[in-house]
Formats: sequence, C-alpha cells, structure tokens
Amino acid sequence: MEERDVYKPARFFFGAILITWAAWFAAAYFSYRQGGGAKAWLSVLELAGLFGPSCAALGLIFTSKNAALRREFFGKLFDLRRIRPLTLPAAVLIMPLAAVLSVFFSCLFFGRSPDQLTLIKTASYSAGLVPVPVMFFGAALAEEVGWKGYGMESLRGERSFFTATLLFAALWTFWHVPLFFIDHYFHHEIFKAHPVFALDFVVSVFSMAFIINWLWYRNRGSILTAVLFHAAANVQGLLQMGQTARDLEAAVLLLIAAMTVCFNRKMFFDKFPAKTGDFGPETSGARGRRPVS
Repeated sequence: MEERDVYKPARFFFGAILITWAAWFAAAYFSYRQGGGAKAWLSVLELAGLFGPSCAALGLIFTSKNAALRREFFGKLFDLRRIRPLTLPAAVLIMPLAAVLSVFFSCLFFGRSPDQLTLIKTASYSAGLVPVPVMFFGAALAEEVGWKGYGMESLRGERSFFTATLLFAALWTFWHVPLFFIDHYFHHEIFKAHPVFALDFVVSVFSMAFIINWLWYRNRGSILTAVLFHAAANVQGLLQMGQTARDLEAAVLLLIAAMTVCFNRKMFFDKFPAKTGDFGPETSGARGRRPVS
C-alpha cells in the first residue's frame, strides 16, 4: 500500500487545522465575554478544537475504500504487541526529568525557588468548565489519534524521516496558533508577557516532535506510546514553573532532541519507508503487523 495512493496529507492537515482554528478562534471570541453562557461556550469550543486532528483522520480513514488502511489504524491504536517495554520509561519520564533539570538549573544559576515544582493553585491554562487534568490527558489522546494515526503516515514517501518530522513539527506549531488569542490561556499569557517568550514554546514543540516521533517509530507506529509522552508533557502545565525555568526547559528539550537524532541517525536520515506499517530494519524485530501492501 503506497502512501501516495492511499494517504492525502494536504487534505488531512488542511482539515485538522481548519476544524481546530474554527473552534479555537471562536473560543477566543467568547474568552473576552462575561457570563455563564460565554464560559460554557468557551469550554465546549476549546474541547472541540482538540479533536480537529482526530476528526480529520477518522473522516479520511473511514471514507477510504481501502480496508487495509483501516486495519493498520486499529493496529496502531490497540495492538499492544507493537510496544517495546524498554521505551516506556522514556515516554513517561523525559518530560518530567526535563522539568526537574530546568528548575534545578534556575535555582542553581539564577536563584529561583524550588517551589516551581509544586502544583499551581489556580490553573493558568483556562479550561472553562472542564477540569484541567482532564483537559491535558484528553488533549493528548484527541491529538495523537490524528497526528500518529494518519498525519505522520501521510508524510511517507521520498523524504527522509528527519525531513518528515521537521515538516510535521512546523505544521504542529502552526496548528497551535489560535491558543495565543484565548484570554487567560497559557499561550496567551506568555505572549502577553513578552512575544519572545512564545519562542520557547516553538522550540519546545519542534524538540518534542522529534522525541515523540522517535518513540512512535521505535514502537512500530503505536499511538499509545505517543499519547503517554504527550500527556506527560501536558501535565507540566500544572507546575508553578517560572519563565526562567521554561527558557531553560526549551534548551534542555532541544538538547534531548539533538541527542535523539544523533543516536538514531540511520532512522532519521534514511528514507521514510513508503509502505504503511514499514518502520525500517531497526524495528523489524518488534512484534506487530507486517507492512501493508
């Protein structure tokens, strides 16, 4: 099954961004309105925007006449045999360790408080009527069903896995843009404090894209491993990390991403296999479905 014959990357990314932007720019409008009705709409629209990638993916998968495409999607979502247990600690610990290191360096070199690792009392992430932890974990699942269930697969072909990841990172960053316009949302707050601080977010997204795609590739396309990493990243929104620590964290994540690429050069710089389900010779020993042809 050649990706160019089955996957529609332009349709997917356009659809994912369109659905999300429509919901989140509407949420931005209601975020500046008062009253319970506006708050309810804000909550609904923020949630709706999260499902842009998964809605676009599921729409394209289930309107396709290719049964193998649907089987591969369900395999990536539910087949636990794809997962390499030794990669699970990396999936759940990289982001917490990056946060701890960043706070440690901010204390050591800039005199900041270690209290930055305690939970915030009131979330700076506005989530309307939805509990913030539910928002974070739900966001990981809602996004990755689309990004890893269809988005990355659609970028298979002539490009290398490094180039595909770089392209995905740019599109993933672009997808987040409306969040900078939602009043009291984390992205809006850092941009309002200083536009340069938004660069930390961009650097972090690009870095996380390389790390999460490495995990996804090593686990033969398992969506669940991506969800674990993404959820661990989202939970950091509950920490009282100051801007200095977040600046340092962006640098730490960039270093981790660079090391990930350096130690997996063959994976990243070889051609991204065109056949869905083919994750190269480095993962051929992992159990799971064979390439779909």
